Amino acid sequence: MPAPHAQAVPDAPRAASTRVALVVGVVAIVALIAGVGIGLAAVAVSSTANAPHPAASATPAAVNTTGFPSGGTNSGIFTDTCKLVTTQPNDPILMPGMTGQSMQHDFFGNLAPSSTITPAALLGGASNCSTSADSSAYWTPVLYQNGTAIEPSSTLIYWRAPSTSASAVKTMPAGITLIAGNEGAMSPQDAHVVGWTCSAKQQTKLTSLPADCPKDTELRLIATFPNCWDGKNLDGSTQKNVVYATDDACPSSHPVQIPQVVMHVNYPTQSAANLTLSIGPTQQGSILTGHADFMSGWNQTVMDRNVAACIDTQTRCGPVAGAMAMPKGGKQRSS
Repeated sequence: MPAPHAQAVPDAPRAASTRVALVVGVVAIVALIAGVGIGLAAVAVSSTANAPHPAASATPAAVNTTGFPSGGTNSGIFTDTCKLVTTQPNDPILMPGMTGQSMQHDFFGNLAPSSTITPAALLGGASNCSTSADSSAYWTPVLYQNGTAIEPSSTLIYWRAPSTSASAVKTMPAGITLIAGNEGAMSPQDAHVVGWTCSAKQQTKLTSLPADCPKDTELRLIATFPNCWDGKNLDGSTQKNVVYATDDACPSSHPVQIPQVVMHVNYPTQSAANLTLSIGPTQQGSILTGHADFMSGWNQTVMDRNVAACIDTQTRCGPVAGAMAMPKGGKQRSS
C-alpha cells in the first residue's frame, strides 16, 4: 500500500480593485451562488460510482499549475482541511440513534454531528472544512495522555489514487460511509492502515505504535481508508462494503476502485508516554484501538469534478477551497 503524502500549503489569490473588476466580480459571485444552489439541489444519495468520470467539457477551466509539485507514484491527489467541531460519545455509523452510548469521539467537518446523522442529512450543511462543498462528518476516538484528553490541533484529509491505476478509479459514491482501523484491536495494526508519525517537514517513519517526536513537532495519527468498493453497499457499519487494493488492483468481490481517503490528525504533544484512547463514554483503553470514520456529505457534482481534475489527470493538486472547492493545481483531462 502506498505511503501517505506530505502536506500541501494553501494559496489564496487576491482580487483587483478597479471598478471594472468590481462589476465583473459581482457578476461572478451571482453566477457562483446560482451554480452552488443548482449543484446542491442536484446531489442525490444514490451512488454514481459506476458511471464514468465527467468528460473534459464538463470540467471547469484549467488552474495554473506553474511551479506546483508533480510526479511520484501517488500523483493523483487533492486535499481538504477540517477543524475539530466537538467531542461527544456518539457513533452514527456503528451505533446510530444510540445517543451518549458510544466511546467518546472527536468530530471534524460538519457542524452538526450527532448519533442520528445520515449522509442525506449532511448535504448542504454548515462545515468548517476548507470548502463548504464538503459537509462530510469525520471522527476519531479521543486521545488521552496521563488521563487528560488532547485536543487535535489540525486535520488534513487526502483524496488520492496511485498513478498506476488512476484510469481505473471511479468517483467517490454519494452517501457512502467508511471505517479505517479496528476499534477492538488486541495487537498492533498495520501502520499503513492506522499508523503514527510526527509532523516534521520530512515526515518521520510511520509506525504501528506512537513514538516520541522531535522538538517543535506534533504527534500525528494517520488513518488510511479502504479503496475498493463492492459497487452496491454504501453502509460501512459491517466494514464489508470496502476492502484495500492489493498492488493497486481491486479483487473481483470489490471491483470498483474509488479515491482513497487518508486522514492526518495532529496532536500537540511530542511524547508517546502514557497514551490511551477512548473505549467507552467514560472509559479509556489501549492505544492499539486506533480507527477513523467517514460519512460522505460532499456536493457530488463537485466531488466528481475534483476526481476528474486531479485523479483522472494524475495531478498532484493542492488544497480545495471556496464554495466550489476548486483545487490548486487542477487541470482538465487531456482526453
